[in-house]
Amino acid sequence: MKSFSIIGAGKVGVSLGLALVNRGYNLRYLSDCQLNVARRARKIIKQGKATDDNCRAVEAAGIIFICVPDSLIATVADEISDCSLCGKYIFQTSGAVSSKVLLSLARKGAYVASLHPIQTFATSGFDPDIFRGIFFGLEGDRKAVQLGQFLAKKLQARVILISPENKALYHLACSLASNFLVVLLSEVKDLFQALGLKEKDCFEVIYPLLNKTLNNVKELGSEQSLTGPVLRGDINTVKEHLKVVSQKPNLEKLYRLLSLKALKLAENRGLEKEKVKALRHLLGQK
Repeated sequence: MKSFSIIGAGKVGVSLGLALVNRGYNLRYLSDCQLNVARRARKIIKQGKATDDNCRAVEAAGIIFICVPDSLIATVADEISDCSLCGKYIFQTSGAVSSKVLLSLARKGAYVASLHPIQTFATSGFDPDIFRGIFFGLEGDRKAVQLGQFLAKKLQARVILISPENKALYHLACSLASNFLVVLLSEVKDLFQALGLKEKDCFEVIYPLLNKTLNNVKELGSEQSLTGPVLRGDINTVKEHLKVVSQKPNLEKLYRLLSLKALKLAENRGLEKEKVKALRHLLGQK
């Protein structure tokens, strides 16, 4: 079964369509409520037909990917519930919404699952290899999960199997890793800009540090990768940090919270009890 259609011609849908076409799959339809968006996606992928009729897209292919915003998945499922669904595989690509949103389609004979790429799609360009080496979060009924695993392998990706009940937990982990890292780096940028650096220069300076830190975490785990003043029990340096952030109340809260989390790791690493106690007192004063 190599024919597929995509509902929702945004970044995820277009990226998925481009990747699958490059691996020999046949794109039948790109469906979007804005026909001009579907047509633009068709020009990028260079295969399939553009439409704003979701049922037409569903009935033309054996595999359907619903790549719309989370709030619209149930609406799309309702729209296509009267289509011919028996034996079709229907995947939605949300990280937060479980496959249960597609249960009405399963009752009509479709095999349903959630296949969420653990990847960021911030850039405007489209890379057919954007899924290579990543993981997909996968959950759903048995047959759809089996096909999801096969498709991930075709994209040179792997899967992490989860349950629908753990979808929010799974998505929180992904959000902390990507979205909140961006927020934290925005705070880092502001500090470097106070030194007179431009934003681009800030990230050029810290990229080698970030890259090495991520490699350390991958190879050693989070606890063994921790470095810095909290791990050393360097109270004087932490005091100096607190002086700087005292002028930035929100950053001060974040610094204290993260430092206390780091202190727990340092304690596990064997930091002396007296230093742990002193740092905990210092960081918990506000």
